[in-house]
Amino acid sequence: MLALVMTTACAVLLESGARAGAPAERYAGTDVVVAGQPFVPRAGELRAALERLPSVERAVSELSFPSTAVDGSGRLVEAPWDGPSLGHSWESAVLGPFTLRQGRAPDGDSEVVLDGSLAGRLGAGVGDTVRIAGLDGLRPYRVSGVADTRRQLERQYAVFHTSREAERLADSDQPVRAVGVLGRKAADTEALRREVEKAVAALYGDSAGGLVVASGGGRAEAEFWDVPSPATVLSSLVGTFGVLSLFVAGFVVSGTLTLAVAGRLTEIGLLRAVAATKGQIRRMIAVEVLLVTVAAALLGVPGGVGVAVLLHRVLVDGEVLPGSFALSVGPVAPWATVGLAAVVAQLAAFAAARRASRVRPVEVLRESAAPAPRLGRRRVLLGVGVFAGAGGCLGAVATGRLDGGGGTAESMVLVLMIGVALLAPVICRVAGALFLAPVTWLLPRDGALAVRNLLRQNARLAAGVTPLVLALSLTGTLLCVPLIASQGARQAERERLLADHVVSSAGPGIAPGYAERAARLPGVAAASGQLSVDGELSRADAVRNDADPGEDDAAVIGGSLVTMQAEAVPGLLDLGVRAGSLARLGDSSMALGDGAAHSLGVTVGDRVRVNWDDGGRDTYRVAAVYSRDRDFADALLPRASAARHAATPLDDTVLVRTAPGADRSAVERELKALAAEFPGARTGDGAAESQTAGQAKSGAAADLFVLLLLAMINVFTAIAVVNTLSMATAGRRREFALLRLAGAQSAQVLRMLAWEAALTCVVALLLATGVCASVLVPLSIAVTGSAVPALAGGPLAALALGAVVVAVATVTVAGRLAMRSAAATPGGLARAVS
Repeated sequence: MLALVMTTACAVLLESGARAGAPAERYAGTDVVVAGQPFVPRAGELRAALERLPSVERAVSELSFPSTAVDGSGRLVEAPWDGPSLGHSWESAVLGPFTLRQGRAPDGDSEVVLDGSLAGRLGAGVGDTVRIAGLDGLRPYRVSGVADTRRQLERQYAVFHTSREAERLADSDQPVRAVGVLGRKAADTEALRREVEKAVAALYGDSAGGLVVASGGGRAEAEFWDVPSPATVLSSLVGTFGVLSLFVAGFVVSGTLTLAVAGRLTEIGLLRAVAATKGQIRRMIAVEVLLVTVAAALLGVPGGVGVAVLLHRVLVDGEVLPGSFALSVGPVAPWATVGLAAVVAQLAAFAAARRASRVRPVEVLRESAAPAPRLGRRRVLLGVGVFAGAGGCLGAVATGRLDGGGGTAESMVLVLMIGVALLAPVICRVAGALFLAPVTWLLPRDGALAVRNLLRQNARLAAGVTPLVLALSLTGTLLCVPLIASQGARQAERERLLADHVVSSAGPGIAPGYAERAARLPGVAAASGQLSVDGELSRADAVRNDADPGEDDAAVIGGSLVTMQAEAVPGLLDLGVRAGSLARLGDSSMALGDGAAHSLGVTVGDRVRVNWDDGGRDTYRVAAVYSRDRDFADALLPRASAARHAATPLDDTVLVRTAPGADRSAVERELKALAAEFPGARTGDGAAESQTAGQAKSGAAADLFVLLLLAMINVFTAIAVVNTLSMATAGRRREFALLRLAGAQSAQVLRMLAWEAALTCVVALLLATGVCASVLVPLSIAVTGSAVPALAGGPLAALALGAVVVAVATVTVAGRLAMRSAAATPGGLARAVS
């Protein structure tokens, strides 16, 4: 039932994401939109070509640029749900269409029209003055009007300027982001889209690949191409959650069924003794499990829907999902979940029944308790093979041959857990043997008896250890991997930075005017903004492929590119140059990271071509090759030529270095004073981590979901451990009665059980430590160069203590209840024997 609750909740959220559609907002009034990702090159020619089409009434260019308003307290007003806050020309308002609710269109460059949502957030109306942060810093504008669309903006804010002011603020060679097409009344939308596609292909030819022609629901994808949709965010988060939940549920259900069937070996032996066949035993268990699955579904599916409602509310409140995202409960998710749960349960039942049906009746009936099953050779070999494969992958991570990010660490935990489950009885037997001598010396009665019991029933020990190891390993990995990544990023930044101050952004970015003015401050030796640009790198001397002129025979890599003021780089960064010199950087030269240089097969003096995402192309000579490219960039380019190709012409960070002999604190005060004119700029120490507010918000959202994931997994595992230990303890009534006949008191038996539970937790903690170390140490070596990973000590210690408390309390309560039953009393056992 609990497994169905977890998996149904995930399935309902995933189905909701699949059914959800993010509607177009800014382009809702268009029939067809031609969108660039990010720019539309030759937009004037495209607009003229589209207006010549017979079905087109009008084509409108949509010019966009970052434009963030500031409230009365000086804080940036961020758009809802991490969406964009953009400035536009009033001419493109018809694409919404935006209609004036109050006031009039902007008549001068100092006037703006606000969308209704932003006006309400600012509490501004017609005639009021608002402050807007653009590329040249903070400027006051008078509100000439307030406009609304048919559907209120939910994922963005919009500010409309005059055409001249919008072009000035865009400050780009390619400011047009899209061209909206308004068809004639009698035009068919699909036919119009096909006409537009032909016109685009005729104008651009092979270079039309960067443009998207969309109608209907595709307009929203074209509008928000650089903003993850709610469905995408939900799928990525819940998909991981669902896989882990299914994995945990499969482990727990399998272990519980195995233990339940093992406790019925005497009954199965009796059935076999009266001529029941192996097939009949397997079918009996399969039907029983199917009935249990159906009964569990009656409670688990509604419970899962309820948990999905709760998760949906938490995710909306945490701004992981927009408020407009509706939860959709259809028939697909419940039926798929029940079917998947039935398959998992039947596979687990088949494995347990197969082992049980092979036991010979005479052997079972001769034993006073169920014998410990023996591991087959194939299972041992498979477990060893799993460990060997995981070891090879983790070794590749440690040596840098395999990237440890992107879920690799979590995947390796699951692989290692499969190996632990396969070899758990052997591992537990070895652990019990190692504990026997020290525990016997320290606790010669209760402790020694507990260890001997665990050695005799290592399968029972394995059943309790496996879910604990899984929960501890997953929790330890999910909590520590981000810490290791953050530690590596800080370490790489400390090694790379020569700057004394790092100015980061609390908004979409820092206007380039900040770096320009910071460089002129007294006491500043060098200052430059860092701006990320999208493009592809290839060798400039690549041989053209005659069969396909658009392709080259040389390697092409999609690099992470950063632009800076070329003359300021040597004073701000120590990139570990291994060839050439950063001092040789200029308007026509670049620096390449080791990885990119190796992939392209180039070195200092060679020429590299950059194919920009806006359709442009530039060629640079390699002036230096550097080794500190981790968490930085594949290529460092001069700002003078590269910045005009940026999708968002705002600096990610600004680096500032104090001149020798100058007062560092005085420079810091000047930078803070300058930040007052550029809202969102945050000054800090050069060793501090640079992180934008958007990244911090996204990280907080991810942390929220990880905490939800870990909470549900650990609660589920805790209940599974309670269930497993209770079953195992309740099945030992005859053993307890024998101990009482031998003179043991109830308190002594309970102490023995408590020590068994404590030793079970110790074994689980040691195994979980081994699993986590196997994953975290190679990752730490690869990321930080140290074999000592960063650990979330407090939460892990609390989790370990909680595991011990839960296990000891469970067996104590279950043992007390078991000893009260008639079968577990000395008199009851004597009557049964007689």
